[in-house]
Amino acid sequence: MGLLGRQLGLERSSEDSLLLVLSTLTFTISLFCGYMEGGIGKLIALPLFGIEFHLISTPVWLFSGITCLICLQQLFYKIWTHGVWLIGVYWLTAFGTIILFIMFDQGIIWFVVSLILIFLAMFLMYWMILEIYGLRYNIIGQVPEADRAISLTDWLLSVPSFFIFTFISYYYYTKMYLDEEGWFTFGYAPEGYLIFQFGVFFSGMYILYVPQTLLGDYLEFSDLDINTSYNVDENKVEQRLVDYSKNYDEGKIQATLVDLYRMAEEEPEAWSKLGEFYSGWSVEEVKLFITKLESLSEMSNNPKDNKG
Repeated sequence: MGLLGRQLGLERSSEDSLLLVLSTLTFTISLFCGYMEGGIGKLIALPLFGIEFHLISTPVWLFSGITCLICLQQLFYKIWTHGVWLIGVYWLTAFGTIILFIMFDQGIIWFVVSLILIFLAMFLMYWMILEIYGLRYNIIGQVPEADRAISLTDWLLSVPSFFIFTFISYYYYTKMYLDEEGWFTFGYAPEGYLIFQFGVFFSGMYILYVPQTLLGDYLEFSDLDINTSYNVDENKVEQRLVDYSKNYDEGKIQATLVDLYRMAEEEPEAWSKLGEFYSGWSVEEVKLFITKLESLSEMSNNPKDNKG
């Protein structure tokens, strides 16, 4: 359960739906506030820094953008640390495209700078792909039966769409900024910019959604937020751990952890399917059992750490 779910007392599925709506809404607000040429509110200038901003639309643009990122982080919390590369891809592509089409006649140096930024964006995209596939191979190494369930072929083909949509979007943005016609704009550069910005947003969500759906249940929980003062029988958990310690089986432990992760998220399907094996257990006890199983697995995989 995420931050919003804890505050409002929502189940994970309801929280995800709310986060999806909020992220889409805040992205739309931020996009249109930044898109409006005239802005909303009085224009305020800071001569010392050479900055101008609108009293209403600029703060709303900034606040909505930050809120959108927070919602996406909560929505894709399992994979977010790997998906953060998308932010780098977006801004490097944006700056590279703007420099390429606005500063192209100001000297060869600007052309080189734009190409460097665009190639850096492509490199980050490639690095993200390597990270996600690295996760996949590590999971299959621990849980061989997961091989067939984790196919990233379609996802791999979709990743370049994020880069392409960003490039086209900011190409339209430069034509809108210069107030001139360009290839394939057909006189609709502002509309093209908005459409492809939404393409960037939804392709980015898909790129994060697929790995979280396929890999998320196999990833370790870094913060289970266990409240041991509430409905937690530590002796019961320790007794169950003894059974795994006596007959240690890494494959069995990893498979058990996959099920426990789903139960810790309070998935109704997981509880109905596995509840009979954990009769009378609370969610907090499941979380505590996860941490102890992970510790047991780490100790067994690093026997040198247990010596001396």
